[in-house]
Amino acid sequence: MHGIIDISKVVGTVQIGGQTHEVCAEADASFNRSTHELTVKLRSFLHSEEQTHVGEVFSADWLPAPEIVTEHGEAEEASSMAKDVFASWCRKVQAAIPREHGA
Repeated sequence: MHGIIDISKVVGTVQIGGQTHEVCAEADASFNRSTHELTVKLRSFLHSEEQTHVGEVFSADWLPAPEIVTEHGEAEEASSMAKDVFASWCRKVQAAIPREHGA
């Protein structure tokens, strides 16, 4: 397996209990050159902006459940395919933010 991308992105913020949390999307992609298989592990989480919670991540019922996406292609296309999968995941996570919480 060859690592392609390991990336996270803040796609929005929410107020929970009077505290601001970042809504994050994350992808970890690898490519198997012998099977030409791209595997992208996706997850979403909340990250508090409070300094007392640095490094801690939280979940919420409305966040999409973790997913694993598998695609087939050539090694030269793997990075581009992984970035496309991640962009789609970011849109899905952002769309899940409840309007009453989103900022």
